[in-house]
Amino acid sequence: MNYKKINRAKIIHISLSIAIGVLIAWFLLSKIELKDIPKAIASIPVYGLVIAFCLYTTSVFFKAIRFKIILRNGISFWQISKIVSLYMFFANILPMRAGELSYMYLLKKQANTPGTKSFASLITGAIADAFIVFIAMIFVAWHLRYEIINRSYEISVSDLFSSLFQKLINSKLLMIIIILALTLIISVILFKLKSYGQKLSKLLLLTKEKVIEIFKELSYISFDLRFLGIVIFSILIILLRFGTQWVIVRSMNLEINIWQFLFAILFGVLFSLLPIHGPAGFGTVEAPYVLALTYLNVPNKDAIISGFSLHIIIMLFCIILGIYGAVGLWAYGLKIKD
Repeated sequence: MNYKKINRAKIIHISLSIAIGVLIAWFLLSKIELKDIPKAIASIPVYGLVIAFCLYTTSVFFKAIRFKIILRNGISFWQISKIVSLYMFFANILPMRAGELSYMYLLKKQANTPGTKSFASLITGAIADAFIVFIAMIFVAWHLRYEIINRSYEISVSDLFSSLFQKLINSKLLMIIIILALTLIISVILFKLKSYGQKLSKLLLLTKEKVIEIFKELSYISFDLRFLGIVIFSILIILLRFGTQWVIVRSMNLEINIWQFLFAILFGVLFSLLPIHGPAGFGTVEAPYVLALTYLNVPNKDAIISGFSLHIIIMLFCIILGIYGAVGLWAYGLKIKD
């Protein structure tokens, strides 16, 4: 019965995230011609895609090295690189950050790593990334301070959202979307109140035990060479991810400079902390990116085209690495059996 309730809650959350993503994607795509996206992707030179893929693959391998440093176990680099490759695929495909569960599951199955230990490694990596992104955001915002100050918030944001509101008013889908969203939100609230009211004490006790175990894992990190390794690889991962995305966008010859792009990407990363991503993140990933670029006077068309084109190409990279991870782990399993 409990599993049925959990599954029902997940279905509700996923449905809500899908509704939000579809709404945002529909609004953004309605402002351009759909053929512009494949045309922009086709305009990227082959060598540009090769360079971008190499940078992205290197960032994934560096992430695997960072996890190996954090985990402190005997798992080999090649084994964890396959796990992280498959994890990156699921993280970009599954909604509501469900991809993190694949990482924990694969580590448990492949290296017998406890869930609290793998979860603590995710938290450690996320904290390192968030800190670096926050520092980078301050630096970029300072560089663009005059442009940001001079850009009227009322003009940029109100125009964007008034356009969205007007489009919704004129749409027959408006009432369906509102009813769906309200129904889902109310259902989530009622379900949470009912389930938490029944087993609140047990939930708090279990949560307390898990939190203690996680903090115990985090306490093993000290200011030593291991900590320095985590920091260095975290910086390299962020730089390589940005390099991947900039090579792709720069190759499309759009009216976006590197500082505007940096601001938009970093803003999107901060926005991604909200648990509203639907399957593959389409719509919810592009929204903050497009909003940030239009705020900096980048043409709407260029912002939207670059956002969706970039997302599609990164998804293709994730699929390739996901296949590598799946085949590699399958072959590793066969080798163990033999």
